[in-house]
Parts: sequence; C-alpha cells; structure tokens
Amino acid sequence: MVKVSVVIPTYNRAHILGRSIDTALNQTYRDIEILIVDDGSTDETFDAVKTFLRHSQVRYLCHERNKGCQAARNTGIKNARGDYVAFLDSDDTWIPEKIELQLDAINKKGADRVVLTWFKIINGSRQWFFEKQYEGYVYPELLASDGPGYPCMLVPREWLRQIGFLDENISAFTDWDTCISLSKLFEFTTVNKPCWNYCLDEPNAVTKNQLAKAFAYERIVDKNLKDILQFIGRRGLARHHRNIAYLFDCAGEFSRSKAHITEAFKIDSTNRAVFLLALSALFGERVYHLAKLAGSIMNKRSSI
Repeated sequence: MVKVSVVIPTYNRAHILGRSIDTALNQTYRDIEILIVDDGSTDETFDAVKTFLRHSQVRYLCHERNKGCQAARNTGIKNARGDYVAFLDSDDTWIPEKIELQLDAINKKGADRVVLTWFKIINGSRQWFFEKQYEGYVYPELLASDGPGYPCMLVPREWLRQIGFLDENISAFTDWDTCISLSKLFEFTTVNKPCWNYCLDEPNAVTKNQLAKAFAYERIVDKNLKDILQFIGRRGLARHHRNIAYLFDCAGEFSRSKAHITEAFKIDSTNRAVFLLALSALFGERVYHLAKLAGSIMNKRSSI
C-alpha cells in the first residue's frame, strides 16, 4: 500500500486552518501523513494545530521566519515519507474521496502520472467549476496559459526532486510554474470530478498583489522563453507580454506596462488591439488607459 504525504503550508491562518486539516484526516484513503508547515506565523497557529497532534499521522514543522509559500511547500516535500505528495492550502478543503480517486487513476493507467482533478470555486453564495482535462504530454498547453492549482495535484515525490523542487523566487503563479516544470518531463492525467473546494472567503495577499503577480509572470516567461517560442510561437509569446502589461498597469507601473505592450507589438505586429495599445502608450498613461477602456468596451459588445 503506497503512502501519500499531504503538505499544508500555512501562515497566520489559525482561525481557519482546522477545516483544512480535518478534510485531510477525513480522506477515505487511510495510508497518509499530514505535514503542516508553519511559515513563521505570528498568530496562534500552533495552538490551532496541537489539538490535531494526537493523530499519529499529523506532523508539525515550523520556519523560524516567514520564507514564502514555495519554501514552506519545499520543507514539506523534503520531510515527506510518502511515495506521493498532495498539496492542500490552509484555507481550502477536499472531498473525502480525493486521494483515493487519484490513486485509482494511476492504477488504471498502469504507470505514474501527475494526477489532477476538477475543482469547485466558492465565493460566498456563488459557486462555479473548473472542468478542464489535462491528459498525456501537456507541456505546450501549459506553456501557453495558466494551469491548475496545487490542491488538485498528486505528484510522485521523486518527480518533485527531479525538477529541483519548487522555485522559491516566485511568489505568485506558483502552481502554474510547477506544472510547467513537471509537464516538461512527465505525463498528466485528470480525475473528472470536482475534488478540491477553492474557497475565496478568506483574503489572500498574493492574489490581491498585482505587482507580485506581474513580476512572477515575467519570471516564468523569461525562464521558459526558448520553449515558449518553440512550442507556441511568437503570437503566444506576444500574448504573454500583453498579459504582463495588463498586470503591471493594474499595479500602477505604467512604464513597465508600456515596455511589455511595446514588446508584444514588436513580436506580433498583426494584432490590431496590441498595435492600438502600443501606439496609445506613446502618448502617455492617460491615453493608454482610455485605449484600454475602449478596447474592453468593444470586447464586451462583440460578445453580446
């Protein structure tokens, strides 16, 4: 029977961490260990965890200072004893069958895979679903656009070592970056059932930090530039630069936004929208924003 290590990184989530630990403990697949990695919390995180330490499969690891979510996950991976690693964020939950379904998917394939699941996004009374299929060699697909989140992954522990663990220099789009690295070497498969509840009822500083997202996106594109050009081409690269330009503009960094929209135009001069934005940027921030607004209005009208 294979063992699965569940890694739960957490930082100042004492008030909500318990529900994530419960959801890991309540898995129908029983041969698991749960590693709670406290990334230097300053609240009552240990008090929230210690009631769970009576369970033999729960372990508590603590950083002396805050190092970031990727470092916390790496600490969990390096201390894991399982054959597979599953990640769970400290404000999210799983359905009880999640790990069992993922291991069944590996057994049906007859060989190891990175196993993903569909997931449900919960924001107050609103719910919607992410139901995308990743199957086989998905490296070009993941180079093209953002991918699935950590809590829907099950990964052979050795594979995480083979990719050099997780990039600790990235503070946003971390799951996408990891999926790109894994998909370059290994095949994926997907459980066609929502197994992860992605809860948006808790503020997330990284999600709200557009500047961190912009710099992370920029780093991901830079370090995968050669393969982006090879697998998705110049238009795909231009699209990434346009997305980065949007994030920098949302963060109030007009000069960086201008640089990326200009680069997008240099790479793909056939895109009319990019041309208009690059041209408007030459006339300053106010004209650039008006052009962005006009573009979004036209896009909405064309979709009606």
